[in-house]
Amino acid sequence: MQNKQQYTPVRFSHLTSYAGVGAVVRDSNDMLMVVTDIRYWTDRNGICTAIQLPYVTRITNALGIGKELRLPPQAKELENGAIQGHYLPAVLFPKYAVCKKCGLLYNNPWEKAGCHFHKTLRCEKDKCQGKLEQVTWCAVSKQGYLDDVPWHYICHHEGEHNCRPDFKSTYLRLTVNKDGKQVVQCTRCESRSQFSKKKIGVINKQQPWVFDQPQPIEESDIEVMEINNPGVYFPERTNALVIPPESRIDKGTVVDRLYNNSQLCRTLESIRSPLRKKGKIRKLATEYRCKVEDIHDALQQIRDGYPSMEIITSGDMLEDEYRALLTPLDNMQEDEDFVTDQKTVDWHELGSSFSGELLSINKLIDNLIIARRLREIQIFKGFRRQSPDFSQKELVVPPDIVGTADWLPAIELFGEGVFFTLDEKLLRDWEKIPGVKRRTDEIVTRYEQSGVTLAEDPPVTACFLLLHTLAHLLIRELEATAGYPAASLKERIYCSAARKMSGILIYTAVPDIAGSLGGIIESAEPVAFLSLLDNVFKHARWCSLDPVCSEHEGQGPGWLNRAACHGCALIPEPSCAYSNVLLDRVFVKGSHALGIPNLLEYIGEQKDG
Repeated sequence: MQNKQQYTPVRFSHLTSYAGVGAVVRDSNDMLMVVTDIRYWTDRNGICTAIQLPYVTRITNALGIGKELRLPPQAKELENGAIQGHYLPAVLFPKYAVCKKCGLLYNNPWEKAGCHFHKTLRCEKDKCQGKLEQVTWCAVSKQGYLDDVPWHYICHHEGEHNCRPDFKSTYLRLTVNKDGKQVVQCTRCESRSQFSKKKIGVINKQQPWVFDQPQPIEESDIEVMEINNPGVYFPERTNALVIPPESRIDKGTVVDRLYNNSQLCRTLESIRSPLRKKGKIRKLATEYRCKVEDIHDALQQIRDGYPSMEIITSGDMLEDEYRALLTPLDNMQEDEDFVTDQKTVDWHELGSSFSGELLSINKLIDNLIIARRLREIQIFKGFRRQSPDFSQKELVVPPDIVGTADWLPAIELFGEGVFFTLDEKLLRDWEKIPGVKRRTDEIVTRYEQSGVTLAEDPPVTACFLLLHTLAHLLIRELEATAGYPAASLKERIYCSAARKMSGILIYTAVPDIAGSLGGIIESAEPVAFLSLLDNVFKHARWCSLDPVCSEHEGQGPGWLNRAACHGCALIPEPSCAYSNVLLDRVFVKGSHALGIPNLLEYIGEQKDG
């Protein structure tokens, strides 16, 4: 969009999801664009404008990333129309337009007209004067390539006419055949062909902004899709919480400010003249309102490896988070990134005043912790097209397309949540019940045979199925009581077949340091939380689609859900870490016919026994 730039605001959180690198998005003038890769996230001098995220070494080590994490650049439009800061570039795509009146195809008429994209273009054929609109079709390959549809090739691929392509002429038309199918027709030789979902053997570009020729691929790997088809873009991302000790870094100290200004540190270290360096440090000390010795000490700490953190191995992050949530912290400050409030003692003290199901709920929950402040890092690892198979790592296109960048885009989210664990002994005894085991084995077998792959690979056990279902039921209840839209709430399930973990974290996080409004915190206080869980278990007994829902043999992808539907346990896709599968309300409400007890009744019997 050189010399004809248009600016469109994009939510920060969307840049690691459906509006990330390689995604097709709409701008403020309703034009379709594609976000370019991170090699173009630079200023006029070619310097990267993405800002390094501090204090995330533990996360990158645990997730096995081995790269820096950087925040996408930010910019704002001033009253005079100028842009302050740095923006993300995007290119027009698709570049074909179609006349809404006669169906003629135009190849990039905006370039020919040399006009702004908000100006209405008209068809020039035979005084048609129909409005030109961007086509909504593209060519997509499993290797992640994206290009305009080769309309001439599709139209003439199976024809006998020797009709040569002419990209400067307007001779192709989109129309509908007698069967109601969309076709592309040549007005010169009358060749025509259907194009929806068509498999083709040619794609000319890797990406709309990359002009390198793609590697040869099989014909069946390229398909014509509508832009809004989910197969056009599958972002791949991961997330983790910032926990102690990194979350406890003192913010605003001299060493912290210098550490977060790596360019300044490099400038100071590169000065060879002692006199110039001394003057620079004096000026910096005045700016930071500290002593010269403080600057020298901070620089030395950075040289020595500040911030030095315990290195953990890949795969331990969930266990580390679980342990951090359970561990009381001393002398917590409000500006820390991980602030918890232990409510376990208060929770168990409630048990002395209740009986029946309320007492069973109290016995089921082993620990209750309010997460008053959380910092979550969301990392964009790349994207894929056509195939959502997360097991095929080779099909993931990295954020820089070529895979040589030493950093990944990431954003930080701030929020709050409630964390609780279930009694381990009760769970292990419950898992051994024959009816529970049979139903779990059925779901495990289905999962293994389904071919469904999930972004997060869960341990498919009875414990996990119970925790996951409870998490969904709790999110739906919080939507009704705490005033949060379900889509703004998230789950983290802490469960492991090898380690003793049985916890649920329900939280909300937004890309703003102010966090959220405190509704979850209020609902997590022991008395309120008991009432909340009481409603969860009551609502689990009945679904508006029962008895069909409870007795269903399987629902969802791969039939991986049993008693779980939109009327009871499903939640918006962004809230679920496991694609809304592996859910079963029967594990909560029980089934006498299947030999599965109601969970609360089972706990009451264990207590009485």
